[in-house]
Amino acid sequence: MRKADVQSIAGGALLALAALGLAAGLTACRTAKYPEGLYAEVATNKGLIVLKLDLERVPMTVANFVGLAEGTIANTATAPGRPFFDGTQWHRVVPGHVIQCGMGPGGAEGPGYEFPNEIVSGPGLDHGRAGVLGMANGGPHTNGSQWYITLGDRSYLDGDYTVFGEVAAGLDVVNAVAQGDDVVSVRIVRVGQAAGAFRPSTASFQAMVEAAKAGVVKADAERRAREDEYVRTAWPAAVRDEGGFESVVLTEGRGEAPRPGAVVTAVYTGTAPLHGKSFVSTADEGKPYWAGTPAEPFGLTVGTPRVNPGFDAAIARMKKGEKRVVIVRPEQGYTANGFYARQRPGEKRFVLSPHTLLVYEIEVLDIVPAKR
Repeated sequence: MRKADVQSIAGGALLALAALGLAAGLTACRTAKYPEGLYAEVATNKGLIVLKLDLERVPMTVANFVGLAEGTIANTATAPGRPFFDGTQWHRVVPGHVIQCGMGPGGAEGPGYEFPNEIVSGPGLDHGRAGVLGMANGGPHTNGSQWYITLGDRSYLDGDYTVFGEVAAGLDVVNAVAQGDDVVSVRIVRVGQAAGAFRPSTASFQAMVEAAKAGVVKADAERRAREDEYVRTAWPAAVRDEGGFESVVLTEGRGEAPRPGAVVTAVYTGTAPLHGKSFVSTADEGKPYWAGTPAEPFGLTVGTPRVNPGFDAAIARMKKGEKRVVIVRPEQGYTANGFYARQRPGEKRFVLSPHTLLVYEIEVLDIVPAKR
């Protein structure tokens, strides 16, 4: 071997060692900034946001986020190994509410898969302040790649959306983000043994998801059993109608049930007994939750959707003067989406969670036949 070759090899080795030393130094500098834990550095065109990820309490959701950020979880929106969030945008910004991102490159809505909610109770795992990191979804157990950071107290989201971290630094940047701003990159920083060992893969993440799905099936069966037990105990005379609801007639009506197009005038109250809520009363100015509901009777045109499928179907079966208790199962009520009342300044937003059993007491005051 020529001397020049030896010198060249030696020089290359020195350069390689220097590069390794520089990389190690950068890593050391990076991790020295943070206490032990798992972090995400979100670089935006407005500055840097540092997120602390709750690895211990919300591992599945954190695995999804880290795996997408580092390109170690297979998805349909990016090529293998490509960081999912790099080069995307904050596609939704609602002042006072949230900033949201996580649509894939090219505008993909998600990663091509969904996974269950991972809602855990505990200190810091609520929406009661600005800087909370949570998963966006289109209903229970439809999480994918989109995530948000709260801009204020959004406590009404508790129980329906997974919280998996918080802003550790850069809340001023969060407040400065505008819709369409860039997510330049998302880099994961590991400090400590537990964080260092956390390396999600497609296989490890999928195992978590399958276990969580089994838990969802079990919880859903338990919820249905609680509903059945409540109906059997509280309303043993309830009869199921072909419209999907169950009811007990308290006062018989007279005449015929309304035909499509007829206008029915009624008063009613609504409760969510398994949640301990009374949520509407037309006879008492909408109290206790819908204080703006007029005290006067409620009007509904048969055949036109108005409240929810179960309520609307029950009204269509009732006669003038009739009074009924109507039990609306979640599938005929607000389903997996729940109900979110309008936000009113200075008031806590009223929410009916997904899969809520509803019980109405309805009295039909008048029926005006449809015009021919």
